[in-house]
Amino acid sequence: MKCPKCNSTNPTGSKFCQSCGETLPDPTTQVSSAKPGKICQTCGVSNDIKNDFCDQCGAPFAGTAPKQAPAPEPTYSRTKGPYAGVPQRKSNPAGIIIGVVAGLLVLGVGGYFAYNTLNKPANETTSVAKSSKAESSTEKESSSVASSSSETSSSSSSFDEAKVKELVANDIGGIAGDKTVYVAPMNEDTSYLLNNQTQSAASVIKLFILAAAYAQQKIGTINLDDTYTLSNADKVGGTGVIQNMPAGKTFTYRELLAYMIDESDNTAANIMIDALGGIDKVNAQIEKMGAHDTKLQRKMMDTKSLEAGRDNITSAADVGELLKKVYNHKLISKSDSAEFLDILNKNRDHDKLVRDLPTGAKVYNKTGIMQNYGILNDAAIIENEKGAFVVVVLTQNGDNNEEQAAMNKLGLDLYNTLLQ
Repeated sequence: MKCPKCNSTNPTGSKFCQSCGETLPDPTTQVSSAKPGKICQTCGVSNDIKNDFCDQCGAPFAGTAPKQAPAPEPTYSRTKGPYAGVPQRKSNPAGIIIGVVAGLLVLGVGGYFAYNTLNKPANETTSVAKSSKAESSTEKESSSVASSSSETSSSSSSFDEAKVKELVANDIGGIAGDKTVYVAPMNEDTSYLLNNQTQSAASVIKLFILAAAYAQQKIGTINLDDTYTLSNADKVGGTGVIQNMPAGKTFTYRELLAYMIDESDNTAANIMIDALGGIDKVNAQIEKMGAHDTKLQRKMMDTKSLEAGRDNITSAADVGELLKKVYNHKLISKSDSAEFLDILNKNRDHDKLVRDLPTGAKVYNKTGIMQNYGILNDAAIIENEKGAFVVVVLTQNGDNNEEQAAMNKLGLDLYNTLLQ
């Protein structure tokens, strides 16, 4: 792909120029699909221009006429007797007749079924629907559900936990080092978890920084469309391309979030931590998400803190629940959830859990690696026309090649079991 700014050649699929950092055009997008919209003054969500009421909170837009309440049924007051002056509804002969007929029908049908039930043979059974698992309080509070996901009303789960446990044991259980695994369907309140423990997050911690940014935008403490000017002091090593860009280049915070995930850019991550108020503010936002095992304890490439034992940590369950909530629009708004997932979908590090999936699979993932510590992590939402599930694998103190081979196998085995 040719860079429109410096004319350098870049690998196919690149999002940013490797020479100058310019955003490369997306060859798959020819015509903008943006439609004119209007912003809700109550919750700030963008709506279709034709909407009279907000899709997100139901508030009316300016100029929307309030619905007229139906006219009350006329009443009449008694003029005689002990109830003189008490309102009395006008009698309706037709309604009385219909009510009498309906009552006779109910008595007749009820008597028929009562007779059949009392006279049913002793060996004949009746079928009773099993009660479904109760929704969590979070599920009850949210009415938005991803287009490919819906809450199940079936009495039995399609998630074969025993089979998932067997696959995880066969594919991951035998590798060296520490490992924790989380697997869950997107449309059911159930999951499988191997080794509920905290481990090094590596770059998977950037998922929580991304979620914190959208959460702070919702409450108005940051505007992701505001710009930031890069300085040489911002630049750190490791993964990412911003470190090679000139000081003075400007980005929106929204662009920095995309760099942070799709390029795993460490400089972008550190800028966003500061923009969100620092490590403590980000941790407060993470705690509000319910991710109690996750802590941001250092910036990216802060080797002194790492050597002192202050690493960024999380658990497979925290990461899996975060992705599940975003996918089902239960953590941030519907539009922010869609943008969050679109950023993950453009990530191209597919060498681990999703490497061997068929072309029909859609993937939203974020990886993390620290070779010197045997750390290899991947968190992925995997989706096709039959449904979606999330799988998170965190490994440390092992061999990266062994860990990657195990993830390749587990990702495909889970796909063939849960979505085929």
